[in-house]
Amino acid sequence: MLLTEFPDIHWLKKAIQQNFSEKRSWDNKPLPNLGWPTAILNVKTSQAERTDIKGPFSLFLNLSGTSEVTCDHKSIRLNTDTYLLSNHGQHYDLLINEQQTTETFNIHFGEKLYQDTIHALTNSNEQLLDEPSPYVIEFNQSIRTHFRGTQFNTLIEKVQASYQNEEKESSLFDLLSYILKENNKHLREADNLSSVRLSTKAELLKRIYLSVDFIHAYYCKPITLEQLAEVAMLSKFHFLRVFKSIFRISPHQYIKQIRLQKAIALIKKDQLPLYLVAQQVGIENGSSLSRMMYQLTGQRPSTFTEN
Repeated sequence: MLLTEFPDIHWLKKAIQQNFSEKRSWDNKPLPNLGWPTAILNVKTSQAERTDIKGPFSLFLNLSGTSEVTCDHKSIRLNTDTYLLSNHGQHYDLLINEQQTTETFNIHFGEKLYQDTIHALTNSNEQLLDEPSPYVIEFNQSIRTHFRGTQFNTLIEKVQASYQNEEKESSLFDLLSYILKENNKHLREADNLSSVRLSTKAELLKRIYLSVDFIHAYYCKPITLEQLAEVAMLSKFHFLRVFKSIFRISPHQYIKQIRLQKAIALIKKDQLPLYLVAQQVGIENGSSLSRMMYQLTGQRPSTFTEN
């Protein structure tokens, strides 16, 4: 269901506690299954406080403005460049308190859709998930920001365009499949730290992901290795070694990739002059951006311009 306002929180918590046993939605429409239904909250507001909600596997993002999402005792501020995933059965808080309007596009993937998607993926030859089981309810992923790349944004646009027609299930399946595939890559990041104890591995990942959140928030500004190490609460060269072990690239290379993704999105969507794109992504001039784009993709900026 597509909601343009947040449902009454007391009704919602009661429905969650009862596993939606009445099979009725917030607007009293019938639901086909028990458990969380698939719900998109495309809400425009400058004020919202949604606390201690036990959600399904959920995606939080904003089409405009900012919001703050808290999961697992970690609060993350989301802008239009990032998104956040919460695990199945995890409690979350959502706070919007802005001078300007924020437009959310938060997707709670219904339990039936979630299970059916994982079942389809694990029984195909794509081998997108490590586990052979047809249903893996918990990923135990770290709460962190993810940068919205071109492919992700394209999938979101397809969901927006199709949700009121017969393509909605297909577009949601494609989006969830992409998210699970990407999540599988992130789970393998931890395996790159195979030489440490599990408790140490978890702590190192937590600290490195703090630096990743920082990059996603401030990629358009100069970022030093010293800053990132301080955010991660590690010494400079310890941070560098661990970051490279996890991502197989340096922090500087990671920042370049993020800037490139944002630059391509701006070129494709807004048709901005190259020097303005460079300014917005933290690159000194259009020539440097063009050179970096060619080095990393083998293509010139004009390739990404939509006709």
